[in-house]
Amino acid sequence: MKIIITLLLSLFALSSCVKEPEYSGDKLEARSLRAWIKKNRPELLGNFQSKGEYYVDVLEWGEIDTPAKDNDRGSEPIMDQDTCWVYYNFNCYDLDGNLCSTRKEVLARMQATYSDRTHYVPYANYCGEAEYYAIVEGSYLATRNKLTLSEEYVASKPNICRGTEFVMRKGSKVRLYMTSTIGFGSSGSSSEGGYEGQYSLDTNVPLVMDIEVVRVVKNPSDTELEMVDALVKDSNANSEDTVWLQIENKEDKEEGEDEVDENSDESNKENSEEVKYYDGIYYTTKFTPTEEFAHFKHARPDMAGIGNPYTDTKRFSNMAEFDKKLWKILNDKFADQIKNTSNDKATVIGDDNYAMVWYVGRFLDGFIFDTNIDEVRELAFNETDEGGEAISYSKSSDEDEYISAWAHCIPKLKYGRWGAIITTSGYAYGSTGVSGSTSSSSSSSYSYYNMLNYYNYYNYYSSYYNPSSYYNYYNYYGGYNNYYNSYEETTSTIETEIMPYTPLIFYIFIEPQED
Repeated sequence: MKIIITLLLSLFALSSCVKEPEYSGDKLEARSLRAWIKKNRPELLGNFQSKGEYYVDVLEWGEIDTPAKDNDRGSEPIMDQDTCWVYYNFNCYDLDGNLCSTRKEVLARMQATYSDRTHYVPYANYCGEAEYYAIVEGSYLATRNKLTLSEEYVASKPNICRGTEFVMRKGSKVRLYMTSTIGFGSSGSSSEGGYEGQYSLDTNVPLVMDIEVVRVVKNPSDTELEMVDALVKDSNANSEDTVWLQIENKEDKEEGEDEVDENSDESNKENSEEVKYYDGIYYTTKFTPTEEFAHFKHARPDMAGIGNPYTDTKRFSNMAEFDKKLWKILNDKFADQIKNTSNDKATVIGDDNYAMVWYVGRFLDGFIFDTNIDEVRELAFNETDEGGEAISYSKSSDEDEYISAWAHCIPKLKYGRWGAIITTSGYAYGSTGVSGSTSSSSSSSYSYYNMLNYYNYYNYYSSYYNPSSYYNYYNYYGGYNNYYNSYEETTSTIETEIMPYTPLIFYIFIEPQED
């Protein structure tokens, strides 16, 4: 018996020395995600990708035979491109299906996070051989690698899957289940600028991400240059006179060469050997906010299923209706300031003079991203705040405070006249763009109650029984007393995102010179 007891004690001592395996936070999260997949999406267990350790669900295979042309990569696989940019929509969720980020206007409306200042269009992201994670690492891994699918999974989706090897290309749509190590990590969901979901993604938790590839281009700089030049060519072709003039590049002019008046007919000859121009930047002094200028068509990169803005706001049926209201606002506001002199005799601003500038900034699809005109803010953003002021601008002193397109073009505009600028991002916000942002501010309001009047009211009745009570209440409360309820209101302000390599158009009115 003693021997048995001793043996049992030895076994107990041995077992107490065996340690449970220790896992890092990343390993525990990966195990938790696998357990969730096994319970909720077991068909995806065979679609596990060892590089990045995530799971793939193919929603659309993508286009197969769309030929590449010029700068557009067509349906060529993304992973085969040494350098390329991808335009894609994406939505991010947690494992409970709560939306934490979206580029889709319809989802933003469903989540009550929609903003009139948010430009709901596909995101432009570099996706070449050099690793660069503008969104999350998982999106890069999925687009730059061959994804493996299980035979059982492929057999279950015969209308979508074409084999057990899958590469993303134009038209591809996938849903990725990934850990935070290739997701948002320790920062959690960080979307702003109206792209937020109703819920934020916590830190160090798995992410579900839908990715839809809309277009693949080799060089977005070439894409925007093609867009700008095409719009200018179309606009000039539909006018009796040249509307848009190109900015002369005087820095490249050889010493001793004569300057050419850019407003003359000789200034815009495409094959001129004497004059060199900046590519992708144009201005006009012939712009007027009328329907006659509406032949300037709106355009965006060739992306199927992406419509023009403002048509879904339920305030405008199409862009033509929106433009008609915009032209009326601009005409009504500045008609009295336009001098009764011919446009040719109006004074050109020049490099050293100051001008008071009113502007409307738009993307080439017509979306207004900024303006200092209150009435236009109300039209485009449904905002009624007043406070818009003209900007005092001079190239000689303000060149570094505003985009370089203004420095090139505003000195060539005229006092008391309209003008317009079209520019590629090279003279605006370049390859970085402007991130969309959301800021919140709180304000307090108070509802006051004059307690003296309140007590007087009741003392009117009590004085029937005790006439002195009125004066007792009055003296006790010091003759005057206020009580109040407080209310706090939080207001969110959206700053519109300007994506990298985004061309812009500005409608500009210059106030008349002071007499």
